[in-house]
Amino acid sequence: MSFDFDDFDVRSRFNDLDERTEELEGFLTQMPHERAPFEEKCKIAYIFHDAALDGVVLTYHELRAAVDRKVMSDSQLIPTYQEIKNHSEALDLMQERAQAEGLKKSDARNLTLVVEDAYHLHRLLNRELPRKHPGELRQEMPLHRTYFHDLHDPESIEAGLEKVFALVKDGDFRSQHPINQAAMFHHQFMHVFPFTHGSGRVGRLLMNYFLVRAGYMPAVIHQCDRQRYYETIKNGPEALRILIIDSMEAAIDTGIRHLRSQMAQGMGRRRALGGR
Repeated sequence: MSFDFDDFDVRSRFNDLDERTEELEGFLTQMPHERAPFEEKCKIAYIFHDAALDGVVLTYHELRAAVDRKVMSDSQLIPTYQEIKNHSEALDLMQERAQAEGLKKSDARNLTLVVEDAYHLHRLLNRELPRKHPGELRQEMPLHRTYFHDLHDPESIEAGLEKVFALVKDGDFRSQHPINQAAMFHHQFMHVFPFTHGSGRVGRLLMNYFLVRAGYMPAVIHQCDRQRYYETIKNGPEALRILIIDSMEAAIDTGIRHLRSQMAQGMGRRRALGGR
């Protein structure tokens, strides 16, 4: 499987994403004190929208209580606390690994994902949660589900996972742009749908491995694109690729606007202090 690199519009959007990512990083470099709060806002946005794709609506209070270590709260009063905490730690794990690998520029195409990574993320996402069966493969076909694409039969899941992860060793796959890799991998993974609960969250974390490794922010697929996301899984990786690009562009533009505003406010405060 490969994408047509003669698609001028897509190549142009890849280049634009690279430029906008550099611009955003430039703002963070100029304002190092903004990096930590910016990254926290990005994490909260990712978890909020990612959970919404699975029909779980979280509140800002719940997210802050679970994500921000400085916020003290009684976890017993927040039913979703452990789930959010698990999601936060899984996102951290994926990002830290991808960023560490991405620093090895001479090894840029040496992707390291293996099947056990999917099991590990599923165990982490479902740690200490009732009735979730961490790390256990799906044993039946779902009768009621949000996704409407074809799913592997339970007996073919293990072989399907092996085939999906074999992609990362394929020379043609490794030569692809990271966004192409993310779209192809995620599309195939979601057709395997290995776990009864959490396949989507695991799949999107693995999808973002390819993006973060290349220096991009994680793609945050907005809750308003929920139905569109389901349709791209059914329709093919090309449709999913466009949704990923749209989501990345929206997140980067929002980030740049926020940081530009923070810089302007900082300059205004300095001028006011200097005028006293």
